[in-house]
Amino acid sequence: MLGGVEGAPLARIEEQLQSEVGETWKTDEEVLKGRNATRREHGLPLLGETERRPTPATPARRPLWRRALGR
Repeated sequence: MLGGVEGAPLARIEEQLQSEVGETWKTDEEVLKGRNATRREHGLPLLGETERRPTPATPARRPLWRRALGR
């Protein structure tokens, strides 16, 4: 399944890519750039990369000078 698309529509997309790019469409640089751009827009991990864990939120602390002066 690809973005809610599966079955015959997905097969047509793959066939079109294969006819336009060739057998190496899954690893073609330009195709990967486009697929990764779409994945980035939707907040998905990029193809060929491991999923990164989100960085933990830093606690909202006042700067040292504000804490020291009590402001």
